[in-house]
Amino acid sequence: MALNADSEPADLSLPDDYKHHHPDEHPTDWGWHGEWGRAARVAGWIVAIILLVMITTTHYNQQGTLFLGAFAAAIIIALIWDRQRRKNAWRQ
Repeated sequence: MALNADSEPADLSLPDDYKHHHPDEHPTDWGWHGEWGRAARVAGWIVAIILLVMITTTHYNQQGTLFLGAFAAAIIIALIWDRQRRKNAWRQ
């Protein structure tokens, strides 16, 4: 069913009682800044190492080795990119 162009727009604003109790609430007010920090980077290296160790197990064919290596490489590339981004962030 197509939307009628002449219909009134949906009201996407917050309810008045919510606005009254939460006037200007932002995630940074209660401690969330959108970044996991060092724990995520350490976990990324651990996961990449586990994926590479899993290559040593027996596979029916080399398809598993290919995907394990590809995912480990993608994680390692992302971690190296993140390190370079953080190292050079002050220069911009």
